[in-house]
Amino acid sequence: MPFAELGFRITSPYGYRTDPITGQPNVFHSGIDLVKAHQAPLGAFVGGTVLYAADGVSGTGVGGYGKVVVIQDKNNCAHIYAHLDSVAVRKGQRVNQGDIIGRQGATGNRVTGSHLHYEVRKKSSPALGWIDDPIARTHDPTNYLEEYYATDNDTKSETVYVVKPGDTLTKIANKFNTSVDALAKLNGISQRNLILIGQRIKLPENSTSRKETLYLPRTISRWRVYPLNKAPIKGNEKGFLNPRKFGGLQYEVLGKPQAHVVTIQTRDFGKVNIYVHPSTGAVIA
Repeated sequence: MPFAELGFRITSPYGYRTDPITGQPNVFHSGIDLVKAHQAPLGAFVGGTVLYAADGVSGTGVGGYGKVVVIQDKNNCAHIYAHLDSVAVRKGQRVNQGDIIGRQGATGNRVTGSHLHYEVRKKSSPALGWIDDPIARTHDPTNYLEEYYATDNDTKSETVYVVKPGDTLTKIANKFNTSVDALAKLNGISQRNLILIGQRIKLPENSTSRKETLYLPRTISRWRVYPLNKAPIKGNEKGFLNPRKFGGLQYEVLGKPQAHVVTIQTRDFGKVNIYVHPSTGAVIA
């Protein structure tokens, strides 16, 4: 799941970490901590049925999690959205991916600041899939969502686009060679200037994404490229491209993991990320 494209910053990954409160090393973290902004609206990462939407009290399976929403997906797994400032759904409600389920907050126990603790449990019952073994009861959220959407996309007859930061209906229409009027009509959108990050936009049949190309100017001889699993900052580079040697270089844009960073496929370094802020002279068209 491209959390960065949905406007989130990962502050603590799934797995072993140093406990942020006690300082104890190698403590297992059963979810992933994500930050957007305090009280920012949060969209559901998957659709499903709301099993719980209230304060997490002892005995519920989410005791100490503060205000929490639990959604059961098509695989009967439980998706936990914890430490919310407020909830926007009710138990038994059916939600779609991207529907607002609450707002980011800092409620509950063991909270060091406003964030979303997102957890995927292997079962949704009993007690919302809780057992006293955080490794055995949970999936890695990132891996789970990648597999979930791979399967989901294979079985969907309709084509959808998930809204990302900076998107407008005009940008989406241009990207998929359609019109704003067609998107608004197909999705029942009356306020065309109001679309939400994570919202699913249905696309007309036979829509095709317009491929973008990255152009690197011939004036630069050392352009850093970075591994996909490391931040694109000086010191993490995997190697250098030399646009000057070839009179400029161009690559198909394979992804946009964060603002001013794109993923490309290179001959010498394989698939990498590259920083392309407009100030660098790079052009995407």
